[in-house]
Amino acid sequence: MYQPLVTIGICTFNRFESLCKYSLPAIEQLIYSNYEVIIVDDCSTDKTQQILGEYQHKINQLSVLRNEKNRGLPYSRNKILENAKGKIIVFTDDDVSIFPDCLNEIVKVYEQDSEVLFIWGGVYQCHGSWDRDQLTFGSGSLFSIRRIVAEHFRFDTNIRYFNTYGCEEHDFARRVQREQAKIVKIAAVKANHYQAPAKDRAWRGLGGNLNYLYEKVKRGSIFEYYKSILIGLPYAIQRLVLNYPTQGKSDKNAYQEAVNSFHQVLILLKNRKFLLASKYLFYVMADIPIKAMIRKRIEAKQIHGFSEYLHKC
Repeated sequence: MYQPLVTIGICTFNRFESLCKYSLPAIEQLIYSNYEVIIVDDCSTDKTQQILGEYQHKINQLSVLRNEKNRGLPYSRNKILENAKGKIIVFTDDDVSIFPDCLNEIVKVYEQDSEVLFIWGGVYQCHGSWDRDQLTFGSGSLFSIRRIVAEHFRFDTNIRYFNTYGCEEHDFARRVQREQAKIVKIAAVKANHYQAPAKDRAWRGLGGNLNYLYEKVKRGSIFEYYKSILIGLPYAIQRLVLNYPTQGKSDKNAYQEAVNSFHQVLILLKNRKFLLASKYLFYVMADIPIKAMIRKRIEAKQIHGFSEYLHKC
């Protein structure tokens, strides 16, 4: 089988044990031979650099890049896009073991169907709440793109509220898919995800909601966004102060997280999380809409170039 160069991209931060146990040993077992590995260390303070130095003697074509300060997962993934040489770019995580035939199965799909530009791999969640015998799709733990996608799109570095990086891969994929690009789920492309501990996981829910809200504001109306926030003020008073159930009244609102924002702030205040409450309110009222408007213009240029390419094809 023809073997185009494949870039494997991994971002890591203070998880040298995961690198040793999961991702790097799995790469050593790959059947596919024509690949390079790019690992971006997001300014780790543990033994990550030492471990990566040792593996540079074990894995051919291993490049290690290090951020000068902690910049977050989207920034690090963009660094992989900027430095990748492969015709296909595969993203996985430091706590993920890809199967030995993973690259073979990915290349097979791209070679058989020239219209496929993005592949979601199947992931077994080995230490989470999911059934470990069930494949899950749509995870940043394993996905791949053709090089042409990397030439036009970048991950949104604003998606990191409360140091939570959930949604950045979905935001990326949705932008690609909105241009009618073909995205597929392939069960034969497999990996095990061991879900290593992450810093600030306690606020993952808050950060995830804000990330998702920010993404919706990018492709929506600022006027409707602020209207939704105002709608949420009486809801918050009724739900928390008057103990009046209103759940379900705003479920159909396009910006449901915005409707619930004042209620979330009141909950944080009630639990004496004053700093978190002030940050949350600032993000909702100012940070999200301003950054969303600016980013929307940047991404419009990316999409324009990609659309021209698809029409030519």
